[in-house]
Amino acid sequence: LATLLKSAMNFNFRSDILSVVVQCMNSSCEEVSKSCCSAVCEVFRKDRQGDISLDAVKMISNMVKNRDFKGVKVGVIQSFSSLPLRVHQDEAEAAKLHEKANKKKRKRDREKAQIEDELKDASGTVDLTLLAKMQAETLHAITLTYFRILKSHGAGKNALHLLPVALEGLAKFSHLINIDTVEDLLEHLKGLLATVDELPLDASLNCILTSFSTLQGPGRELKIDQKEYVAPLYSQLSRICSSSTIQHTNLVLRCLNLAFLKRREFSNTRVAAFIKKLLTVAVHAPPYCSASMIAFARLLFHRYQGTHQLLENELDVVSSGKYSPFTEDPDYSNPFAAAAWELSALKFHIQPVVSKHAANASLLKNLQLPAESPDNVYKTMLNNTNNVYIPFKLSKKNHPLRASKQKSAKRQRQEYRFITPRETKSWHLKDF
Repeated sequence: LATLLKSAMNFNFRSDILSVVVQCMNSSCEEVSKSCCSAVCEVFRKDRQGDISLDAVKMISNMVKNRDFKGVKVGVIQSFSSLPLRVHQDEAEAAKLHEKANKKKRKRDREKAQIEDELKDASGTVDLTLLAKMQAETLHAITLTYFRILKSHGAGKNALHLLPVALEGLAKFSHLINIDTVEDLLEHLKGLLATVDELPLDASLNCILTSFSTLQGPGRELKIDQKEYVAPLYSQLSRICSSSTIQHTNLVLRCLNLAFLKRREFSNTRVAAFIKKLLTVAVHAPPYCSASMIAFARLLFHRYQGTHQLLENELDVVSSGKYSPFTEDPDYSNPFAAAAWELSALKFHIQPVVSKHAANASLLKNLQLPAESPDNVYKTMLNNTNNVYIPFKLSKKNHPLRASKQKSAKRQRQEYRFITPRETKSWHLKDF
């Protein structure tokens, strides 16, 4: 049935097939569940008009609601991320008003309307007004499911395993949500961030990522201070050092990119505190995580020149107090009371990529983008680690013992010289 759904989406009994496939998405058999989820994701990607996607989304939402999130697999909710939604909710409302106006005109001239409908069916073109309407209803159903998962976590229901996927989906589609929904979303995210240390790391990072993407998209008009979302990110950086959470490094880089590169941070103390925290994580993390953290610290050094004080000697800097790395608020960590001594230790790292980034960071050299971007560094080094590839650098210098051997060989060559004597007449043998 999953293969039939992928090959013939416009089949006459597609609603019956789709209902069976959606129910099998949550099957206890992993092979059946994966094949059904992949079939639904392919339908989402290939659907041009949006009507099949809307039916599938409504079926999935009803299934999740009826099960009350008990036993619902992550792949079921993760399939929503394959939807190519592009229509904003405000644009969809304008399309609905345009459709109502067209209906009134069709009632006046029914024969002309029938001819236009026949021409559309024959040409096979996509009706943009109908597509906007379908995508708006699909977005509403998805957002409603995501909000139910967020509220279920506060109500104490068993939806903690679905929380990271729901937050990831909200981060993807947050730029399409209208301003009223944004206010409700930010209120729920604040409630989650209040207990961010109790959440899994992927859930807490996705919560921060959703907050930043919402505030930089439709929530830009609200003019909310983003410090409430920067401070939880600072407290979560130290959790990356463990082996079970090191896989979320790419998610951390996305949060840092939205926090400091996509927007301008006006507090140099806050940026310096993040640089110190990143370098501390780089000392204890594996090489593929360590190199990406140093690369991002180099980007912060380049963008915020007020943080160059961290590269100076502690004795030459006039500061009061001590550096406190264990505070949860970066504004009270007093980072300028210390120096970035971690770079001097990382210069002697066994991994040449890490030592190169550390040396270039101490010299304030610019990154060679995009080859040395933090994302590229992380992906390349992670691939090398998985393939057990260890890069090495050939040393062009001669070994000191080899040089001494060459000198002795030269001496030996000078000693063994064969000189041919000149031909002389033997005067002493002649008789005079």
